[in-house]
Amino acid sequence: MANRDNRSWQSRARIADLAARYMAEHGIRDYGLAKRKAVRQLGLPDGHGMPSNEEVDAALIQRQDLYEPEEQAATLDALRQQALAVMGVFERFEPVLTGAVASGAVSENSLVELEINVDSSKEFEQQLHNAGIGFKIQDKGGRMAYLLYAEPADVLVRLVPFEPHRTHGAARARLTRAQLDRLMAARG
Repeated sequence: MANRDNRSWQSRARIADLAARYMAEHGIRDYGLAKRKAVRQLGLPDGHGMPSNEEVDAALIQRQDLYEPEEQAATLDALRQQALAVMGVFERFEPVLTGAVASGAVSENSLVELEINVDSSKEFEQQLHNAGIGFKIQDKGGRMAYLLYAEPADVLVRLVPFEPHRTHGAARARLTRAQLDRLMAARG
């Protein structure tokens, strides 16, 4: 049994490492797609012990630290600075930073991902129009999302109905503006 568990762990690690490579080198942002491509490339059966997104993030951070530590640190810093600025613009919606910029698993293809508390998309759209911010509406997993065109990275904003004490999605890294500000101050 221990031998089978060890093989399973090794396969998950290989899948996570290759998925991280696809994300870093090919700009794939979809974890599921990167993992499926890795499984096919490794010749493993479909549905074979997939690693979690957090395992892929850990492999991506390890890969970036190994191959591009200075570039990765600069990219992360720039994206977190951008996130702070965007979170300030949307402060009234209580934005929370999620995704690669929150976890630190960034590549040159990463988006700044935010979740905001809003009861009506019209209220958020009105702020976008008033600020002259270009956007595209998307459906992300059954939830409305807005892709905002920005530099150095585009911003993906998911609308989350206000529900106190509820965590949306998997147990992924999530940072409020105050938490991100403290993290940035501690680094620099």
